[in-house]
Amino acid sequence: MKLVMTLKVRDEEDVLESNLRYHVAQGIDFFIVTDNGSADRTPEILAAYQRAGLMHLLGDDSPNYFAMHGEWVSQMARLAATDFGADWVIHTDADEFWWPVTGTLGDVFSAVREPYGVLFAPRPEFIPRPDAPGPVHQRLVVREARSRLRPKMAHRAAPDVVVSGGGHHVGGPSDEAGVRPPGRLATYPYSGPAPSLRFVPAPWWPVRILHFPHRSSEHFLRRMEQYAIDDSFPDSGSVRELRRQRAEGRLIERWVALVPDEREVEAGLLDGRFVEDHSLREFMRDCPDPLAEGGVAAARRYAAEVVAARSEERRRGELATLELEMMEASARTNAARQRQRTRHRARAVSSARRLARTRERLEQVKRENRRLKRRLTAARSSPWRRLAGAVSQSLTRALRRGGGGR
Repeated sequence: MKLVMTLKVRDEEDVLESNLRYHVAQGIDFFIVTDNGSADRTPEILAAYQRAGLMHLLGDDSPNYFAMHGEWVSQMARLAATDFGADWVIHTDADEFWWPVTGTLGDVFSAVREPYGVLFAPRPEFIPRPDAPGPVHQRLVVREARSRLRPKMAHRAAPDVVVSGGGHHVGGPSDEAGVRPPGRLATYPYSGPAPSLRFVPAPWWPVRILHFPHRSSEHFLRRMEQYAIDDSFPDSGSVRELRRQRAEGRLIERWVALVPDEREVEAGLLDGRFVEDHSLREFMRDCPDPLAEGGVAAARRYAAEVVAARSEERRRGELATLELEMMEASARTNAARQRQRTRHRARAVSSARRLARTRERLEQVKRENRRLKRRLTAARSSPWRRLAGAVSQSLTRALRRGGGGR
């Protein structure tokens, strides 16, 4: 079983080395990374892993992150299948740590049985705190009790895979065969093979992604700057407001509004919205460096020891929590899609009405145009019109003759 992880990075020196070290220990065999023009120590960290034979590095300096995101991830996923012998491909960002609650990542993916081809994982966020020194996994230890974001996924390797939606959806050209839109006005017998999908999600959720999106004010402001100048982002009200704040030098206001004070944190812990999570901090305390001599093997042994020390009670409790978290995510997704369909139907009805009114106005204009043409034709053929034309021609000839006589 070979696990390949893909990452998109840009100026991630504060978290990248920890991410790579952690995932090697958890069973990741190889990384494929796209560096989007990093200007800090990120290229140096990546180069060290590439020299060790643990990484294939790609570069793309495009400023249009939003537009290129799906292309980058799909390219890396295909390379994992065609060039690096992957069995499973895991898509993540530098601030995301795939935390298995049963075994290591190697154990988890070895246990996913056929025909399931996708494993989803919820992604709770660690809440931002005021700036302080030290690695992010040491400073941030309070997170959402349950994720409010769309889960991310890993999938079985395939040379024609298409990854979209920010690493939240996977498919392939053959998955469209036989698919029909839902609902019909009349039923009829359907014969033939049922559509086949390679990427069927597994009904098992043994992994949680520990997400650190707001690591410091410096990182946050740099990211907001990148979003503000990226012309490929959709022109929405929030993006326009972001660009106004950038132009007025007020981006820091976003960071100040984002960071909760101590009373808010305590209230969240008391009412169950937040939980303290020291798992990553504890794991990373003694995690060996995979780039040291014998480091990969030592890191794997260390992860196995950590797993062995977990109690069965804790494992069962985590699995039950993750199951509820994923069912809540599924319910939210279905509700969001229903709201989206309702909005789309309303927009379609409104557009159809506007189109009907436009067509009616066009028909009115055409009728008025035909009426005016008939009146013009009638005017041109009337006796008075002919008499006026004859008088005009006579006067014109008379004037010419008079002018010639002088």
